[in-house]
Amino acid sequence: MKKIFSQIDDLPIDSSAVSAELFLRGIRSTGLIEKQFLDGQSAVLLFAGGKPTVAYILDNDQRRPMSLVEFSAVPQDSLSSVRVIKIPDVAGRLAMLAFESMVKHTFTVTDESVWGRQVDQWKSEQWNGLIEIRSETMHGFALFWHGEFQRSDTIFSTSQGFTTNFPDIACATDSPWTIFVYSLPASEQVYQSAVLRHGATRWMCMILARYQEMVGRKLLLTMDRELNRQIQPWNWNITLDETNMLDAHFFAYLSDAEHAYRALFMSIGAQMNVVLGSNLTQRILSETFEQIHPEERASLQSLRLIPAAFSE
Repeated sequence: MKKIFSQIDDLPIDSSAVSAELFLRGIRSTGLIEKQFLDGQSAVLLFAGGKPTVAYILDNDQRRPMSLVEFSAVPQDSLSSVRVIKIPDVAGRLAMLAFESMVKHTFTVTDESVWGRQVDQWKSEQWNGLIEIRSETMHGFALFWHGEFQRSDTIFSTSQGFTTNFPDIACATDSPWTIFVYSLPASEQVYQSAVLRHGATRWMCMILARYQEMVGRKLLLTMDRELNRQIQPWNWNITLDETNMLDAHFFAYLSDAEHAYRALFMSIGAQMNVVLGSNLTQRILSETFEQIHPEERASLQSLRLIPAAFSE
């Protein structure tokens, strides 16, 4: 039984775990290997950019971390019991967040009124949490941050492939949604990475918007192009688009995300210093930094990703 992104076809390769791992490593792809064994259980190994990261035992709605050595030792009933798929980076990071989180409760959606009331409640509570939706026609995850649905942290598998579009509630009438609501583990690295990502993205977008106010769109686009050029050799799935920072990368480790964001902020600070001078650059960085949500600002501060580090 396929448990993760069940609508996505297996890759047409030799169905052994060793072959699957070599394949994902070779193409440097984010993906997963799912070993099906015993009744109702699976073992899943996640890859980020072709590198194995974390593995879990999935038993109904329960999941337990396991070492990579343990995953390799899981017996196969047959070659057909191993599944390997390529997945987008966003799918990898949300699957990892789900595996590390606890299911708080589940409910079924068949009409828009039930779903609408639930979304309104999350919004009023300023809820940070993850939902998983399963139906006969799709499976995926969506993150709510401070009560708001996050388009950048949404992924669903369908018969047509992966989509970042949230499914149409009308489809729930024909194929009811089972929704798993996760409480996020504040003490875990995967949650801290999410906080850092949202804080870094929010701060960068504010900086870009203020910079455009000061120098105009033409110079903003010039800076965007330079930042995107510097990102390219690192193969980070991050793009600067006018006043937006689009981060779709799967950083499996907090330290990797910290390194990427530090490099971006150092670069933008240096370029703004040249155009605006250090005093005005420092002012923009400081003023925008204070506008970030307190939890996100604290995350940046804990890693010394602060205005004083990025301006002369």
